[in-house]
Amino acid sequence: MMRFAILLFWFWAASISPSWSAGEIGYVEDFTGLASRYRVTHDGHEIPMRLCLPLYVGDTIEALDDKARATLRMIDHPEPVAWSRGDRDTKLTTSGAGTSFLSDLMNSTLAALSPFDEQKRDRVLTTIRGDGGGEFGVPLLESRQTISLGQKTIAVGWLPASTLAEISITDNKGKALVSKSKASGGIWLSPSLNLKPGQYRVTLVAGGSKVAGDIDVVDALQIPHLPAELTQENIPQSLRHTAQAVWLAAQSNGQYRLEALQLVANDRSTRSAAVLTEALIAGKTIELPK
Repeated sequence: MMRFAILLFWFWAASISPSWSAGEIGYVEDFTGLASRYRVTHDGHEIPMRLCLPLYVGDTIEALDDKARATLRMIDHPEPVAWSRGDRDTKLTTSGAGTSFLSDLMNSTLAALSPFDEQKRDRVLTTIRGDGGGEFGVPLLESRQTISLGQKTIAVGWLPASTLAEISITDNKGKALVSKSKASGGIWLSPSLNLKPGQYRVTLVAGGSKVAGDIDVVDALQIPHLPAELTQENIPQSLRHTAQAVWLAAQSNGQYRLEALQLVANDRSTRSAAVLTEALIAGKTIELPK
């Protein structure tokens, strides 16, 4: 099989500091087609292509498909870098001004997105759409969810995405916070609500079907404390929120998946955030690699 488009990252010793050379130089934000159509080499070993894959000095990306395209994020570069077969001899350099942030925990947390991303790519390639029919359902609310209190919006989602749904939220006294709000597209964000500790009920109605789920609102101290590696301010916000959401969703058998959805629902501009949002709405079990 003919190989196309090898992108080789060149870094001369004089242009980087020792601390920078030990860290990542960027990561894969997105790519077209299946991961199997790429070959990534790191330190002489082939590693699988995936979303948010860290890139290091000397790594190479080789495409086995002439339609391959990728979007890379270089740590010292403010804009995404487009990569394609035409970049065979492109040399990327660094000022060394960036700050490394893809720790082992960050990397393993983001790696949990890969199975959902591959499933989505398979669906697209086989023309099976993500909302292709099926009964109305809200898998995310099939188990009791816990979120933190405060002035905030609540995001909920349903399947299939093409269904027009009617959403209501009541407190444990039956008082309506949201009454029969209608939305389509598979996701809805509430107006800003002042959530106090207690139990709330979210009800969704569509096409004669009714689904309800309970939410426990608790003090933020009762929500699992995020690891410091996932909260660094130098991590791009969308990536930071996605990693935090993956980690939260994996805690306590999925009890915090709704809380995780709140982190990514407002910003689905990157593929990683969009893939995670879809997985959370579908009630997928998120597992961190061991």
